[in-house]
Amino acid sequence: MIGEISDCRLSIEIRGRAHIQPALRINSTMDNRHSAIGNSSWWLVTLCVAREAEEFASALLFDLGSTGIVTLAETPDRVTLGAYFEERTLRDDFEQSISGGLGRDEFSISISAVPEQDWMQKWKEGFEAVEIGRRLVVAPSWKLPLNSTGRVLIQIDPGMAFGTGTHETTRLCLDAIEHYWHAGNLLDVGTGTGILAIAAALLAPGSRVVAIDIDPQAIDVARENMGINGVSGSIDLREGHLANLDPQEFDIIVANLTAEVIVDLITEFSGYLASTGRLILSGILSEFAPYVVRALSACDFTVTERRDAGEWCAFIAARA
Repeated sequence: MIGEISDCRLSIEIRGRAHIQPALRINSTMDNRHSAIGNSSWWLVTLCVAREAEEFASALLFDLGSTGIVTLAETPDRVTLGAYFEERTLRDDFEQSISGGLGRDEFSISISAVPEQDWMQKWKEGFEAVEIGRRLVVAPSWKLPLNSTGRVLIQIDPGMAFGTGTHETTRLCLDAIEHYWHAGNLLDVGTGTGILAIAAALLAPGSRVVAIDIDPQAIDVARENMGINGVSGSIDLREGHLANLDPQEFDIIVANLTAEVIVDLITEFSGYLASTGRLILSGILSEFAPYVVRALSACDFTVTERRDAGEWCAFIAARA
């Protein structure tokens, strides 16, 4: 159900789809009624779902308390996710929770114990170096690229936060930052791992970059990644809501969130964007793109460019 625009805001109700915010993910802990198995093992929940249900399934697994999710196998129609948990739970509990959103006939599930060393190795194997645009390469600190001559290296250890450079929404943002960001002041809303703020600081040394997130776990991960990349002194990292930021203007505001969250924040974006500035907005499912455009227009913004990757899109917007 799509709501009406009111005071430059558009309410979007997405039925049958997770409302998790990629860069503002709130992690929950698992019910303690089942005994833990000690520090030497983890529990691997293997979930096979239809490709279109991947985002929803991932969000459910994180809500159930997963400490990390990897893609174990994929075909054009199906994807198998591996979700790791620190505590034991029962298969029936998972099936009951997941079937509420997917339906019992739309997934298959298995649960097994995994030694800790195998968990760590499998988790790390899920991340590879990725070249993005003409100038960037993103890699975890434990697997640096052998050949990426002339590219700016961003080292990201994902931890518990979203944003490793592999997801389409992150890549759309990084590519747009490379194209539109040259120097000045940049604000990264919902920084997650800090990848977008780090890219901005590395691409335009000496510029002012502010990164903000409401999730304290994301702040910890972002702070660590900024240290790894040597840009801690170049990024002003804040925990809290955008509305709590001191009045100031930015040449670029980048937000990799969801359509509904972006729509809710457009009025606040407007208050922080310089008159000649640009918004870089991603995390938008293509089916909801028209509503984001409509909300931007209601707040006197014009979409100057649209970029697409898979089922996702990003908008570049400026004041009308």
